Amino acid sequence: MNKDTLHILAEAISDVGSWWCWGVHEDTVQLEFCDIMLYDETKQANEPRTTDVLAVRFSGHAFAVFFDDLEEPDWHIRFREDDSVLYPVDAYCLGFDDLKEAEALLNAYDHRTVVKDFSGPETVAAAKHFLCARCDGVGCIVGGDEIQVAGRKGRYTEEEIKTASEKWWEYWKDYWRLRETENAYPKDYACEVTIPVSED
Repeated sequence: MNKDTLHILAEAISDVGSWWCWGVHEDTVQLEFCDIMLYDETKQANEPRTTDVLAVRFSGHAFAVFFDDLEEPDWHIRFREDDSVLYPVDAYCLGFDDLKEAEALLNAYDHRTVVKDFSGPETVAAAKHFLCARCDGVGCIVGGDEIQVAGRKGRYTEEEIKTASEKWWEYWKDYWRLRETENAYPKDYACEVTIPVSED
């Protein structure tokens, strides 16, 4: 994926999103996030159009390391197995291919857990792509040669990510324009917490 697409994706996830799940299978690491600012075409008219869950998959020389400031040493195992656990992304503290942020993350937390094939800063430096995130007391660096993004509709192309982002922001404008009218859209958490700046 190109730099512009990854920037759009990072913004869509990190504005109000949360880290919801993770998994490792052979040479693939997958993180799942919820409350994503991408317009979901698959939903019914009576449903909010924000994307509920989005998976970001890294494959080919995939690696993952998690960080935390928690008192629970096995938090990442409970997190993987309990879908009621969420870690909200710290405001805009999720990005792709940012070596400076990766270096800062390596020293920002009390504990480090290697989940897959991570040997230190050299692993990040050699990666073709990686994601860094800080999420409410935990963090991660996950990477690999290839990135795939998937949701309810299946895999997203780069053009589909761009279009879904643009459509979400149009939807958000209409959501607030129609809010508290008889034509109001169904209540949408992502729209509700992204409040327009008042002109007053």
